Amino acid sequence: MHHGKHFRRLNRTNSHRKSLFRNLVTQLIQHDRIKTTLPKAQELKAIADQMVTLGKRGDLHAKVQAASFLREHEVTLPRLFGPLAERFKHRKGGYTRIHKLGNRFGDNAPVAVIELIDGPGDLKNQMLLKTLGRLEKEKAGSIKEIVEANLAKKGTIVAGLTSKALARQVPKVMVSNKWALSDLEAKVKELSIAGASSKEGEIFDATSTKA
Repeated sequence: MHHGKHFRRLNRTNSHRKSLFRNLVTQLIQHDRIKTTLPKAQELKAIADQMVTLGKRGDLHAKVQAASFLREHEVTLPRLFGPLAERFKHRKGGYTRIHKLGNRFGDNAPVAVIELIDGPGDLKNQMLLKTLGRLEKEKAGSIKEIVEANLAKKGTIVAGLTSKALARQVPKVMVSNKWALSDLEAKVKELSIAGASSKEGEIFDATSTKA
């Protein structure tokens, strides 16, 4: 029977599809985040998680398996079995995150960014820090006041300081990164000083062909 054998073929032959994902997962490990079409990102997610699992195992067989799929071995293997294995040592799964970016001009293909989470320039962290910086600049309140207002009990609403999105994201980001309030204030200050010159959160564009 043909049960459990379906996956997105992406209008490619089996060998072309495999080569595509070897390239994409290699780029993801090299750059931490890449921009591609949404269907490719969704298919890539499971493959990237498998690669990180091999990195966490760290034995000889895991290295042989990773080397048989990845390219650019001199870059990807040390990074996979070094920094990435250490970063996800205490995480049991869900090593990637997909951010939808809307549709591409021309062929209207849905585009997304897929990233390895909890790294420098993590997009979720960057978006929160930019929001806090904007609110502080608009003189809605200090970072401390904004964060404390959003960490307060549900139902406590302070005009200009609180929102459902902030109340959901502030505790998540602080817990996942083990940040105290002082760390969050320092990160917002660093981002405001670095401004557009900061290279954190840069996205490698892997959209070179139509989905």
